[in-house]
Amino acid sequence: MAFISSMYTYTWDLTDEGLDRSLDRIASLARCNEVMLAVSYHVSTYFLPHNPKRPIYYGENGALYFQPDLARYTRTRMRGHVSEIVEGEAYLERIVEAILKKGLRFGAWIVYCYNHNLASRYPEFAKHDAFGNPYLAQVSVAPEDVREYFLAMTRDVVERFRPDSVHVESLHRLNYSYGFQNPKVLTPIPPQAESLLGLCFNPASKAVAAKAGLDADQLQRDVAAWLRPRLERIPRKEDMAPASSDWIAGLFDGRLKKYLDANREHTTRLWLDVAGVIQKGGARVQTTLVSPDAVARIDLDPRIHRHIGRATIQPGASVEEARRQLGEGGVAMVSTQPARFSEAQGLVEQVHAAARAGAGGCNFYNYGLLREEHLRYIGQALSTM
Repeated sequence: MAFISSMYTYTWDLTDEGLDRSLDRIASLARCNEVMLAVSYHVSTYFLPHNPKRPIYYGENGALYFQPDLARYTRTRMRGHVSEIVEGEAYLERIVEAILKKGLRFGAWIVYCYNHNLASRYPEFAKHDAFGNPYLAQVSVAPEDVREYFLAMTRDVVERFRPDSVHVESLHRLNYSYGFQNPKVLTPIPPQAESLLGLCFNPASKAVAAKAGLDADQLQRDVAAWLRPRLERIPRKEDMAPASSDWIAGLFDGRLKKYLDANREHTTRLWLDVAGVIQKGGARVQTTLVSPDAVARIDLDPRIHRHIGRATIQPGASVEEARRQLGEGGVAMVSTQPARFSEAQGLVEQVHAAARAGAGGCNFYNYGLLREEHLRYIGQALSTM
């Protein structure tokens, strides 16, 4: 298989410059062979160095960058917000057509649970903490409406736009602070308290645990009672202990672990169902591997690894170790940050090292966020392999 050089980008990066110019720069200047395009994305504010229209762009709070086929969403009450960027019914169709015409592969980048817009419009489907408060940056994976929305959105993208690969992002429970905007946290929150703040007590999450024989309402009350004094006081030395797996296993007479186990199985099944839609559509699933210390934090089982076609790893991580965890034909993709380099040599060495280690390719983040010099560095790295 040829070395994949995947340029991550957003639709406005391409359309603001004009599709011919932007895609030519990706193909000819950066010498990439794939465009990984965000089609469902979260909030950000962007500095776009070479954008002729908006060097600074205040993005939306979570949006779709295509016009959804609403007939596909009849099994869910959720509806995604279509970005103001989207011009006309065939907006994404035109972009994908231009990508393919340029001889580039098209990849779809889908963000799932991290979405302020959806969580705010549907607080009943947001993650709820132990005190019953919805987290308005995060969607819970437990409600049936969320499951049906994520499956419908994935089918919409895969069946209509036929990507070669799909980057699956945040299809799991997120940390308590994920998505904080202009946070006002002036005194430290101990690690164990952070861990418990990140639990999801959405009614649907509690129903999942109840099916496993757990009194989830009582556990929620117990977690809130444990948290309250530790949030109110200045952290003591003993409060700063890590949220280890042994600590989790022993807390609340093992009921917390049982709660996490039940919801991890639910989240994993949803992830596998989404992956099945992607694979049935002829695309490869790309995402990061689940590290052992993250299992309890994100409610995902490492058995998903056998269904990952492209695993994103950091520079210096073992390509061979990543590949051993994947299914047949799976490859490791080394994620690079060209903007961190002020000259080409460092990036050239990083890309060449990835190729020597047997990586299937490199991800380059992110076209609109890079300066032209960085695009040249990428081109130099790829042209000298």
